[in-house]
Amino acid sequence: MDSTTSGRRRSLPKIISGLLLLLGVLALKAKGLFILAFEKIRILFVNPFEGFGAMQYAIAGGSFVVTIAAYATQFPLAIVVGFVVITLIHEIGHAVAIRAKGLRTGFMVFIPFIGGAVTLKDQPTSAYDDALIGLAGPFAGTLASLVCLQFYKWTDDPLWLLIAFLGFGLNLFNLLPIGMLDGGRISAAVTKWMWVLGGGAVVYKVFDQPNPLTIIIAILAAFQVYASIIREKTDKNFYEIAPMQRAAIAVLYFALVIFLGHQTYMTYDRLELLRQ
Repeated sequence: MDSTTSGRRRSLPKIISGLLLLLGVLALKAKGLFILAFEKIRILFVNPFEGFGAMQYAIAGGSFVVTIAAYATQFPLAIVVGFVVITLIHEIGHAVAIRAKGLRTGFMVFIPFIGGAVTLKDQPTSAYDDALIGLAGPFAGTLASLVCLQFYKWTDDPLWLLIAFLGFGLNLFNLLPIGMLDGGRISAAVTKWMWVLGGGAVVYKVFDQPNPLTIIIAILAAFQVYASIIREKTDKNFYEIAPMQRAAIAVLYFALVIFLGHQTYMTYDRLELLRQ
């Protein structure tokens, strides 16, 4: 037996052990990726109504019907139903994110000519989690509006286009950096200086075109800012966010604002062309 053959035989166990080690590392990596992927898709199987009792369902269902009835006195029923269903999906998005964070939802309620809301029994422990909950609503509402837009493309029925336009507009409005809106919760994780811009716009509208809704928004926004100042003093860790988390929230927020702004403009332009 020559020395070359003997060397190959001696190196064979090393090669096999190296391959086994590599396979073990890959198996661990695959396990880690599987766990990460599972955590990411777990949100799809969250029950947003977990813990709801008869009272919660009665408030949600009753206020949903009352809101439709109130809107129907001013607008066609088909448009009203579509708009309120998008509002419902928006609120369900919040509820899913709340439950995915291990928090408990309180009530889901709809208020005619104002909107909807999901209350929390447990409060998020960081501005980052609060921002993710805030983003979930407009994201879900945007998907619902895109479905309506797709139905318009399939059917050429302007009703679906109008509902899509209202949905895009609703979710874009909710992203304004005003304390009590979703944008107020999200922007707190980016920079609270955005509240100055949103608050200035509300104050301008109150004096330029005063109406009960803008006055209510201004009062609630002022209360939210005050509550945030108090919270920052009593819970300093709440607004401590890692730079990468802050950057991620900023990218998601501004991307959604730009996309919704574009879709709102495009659907409005199509509606105007149909009117001609």
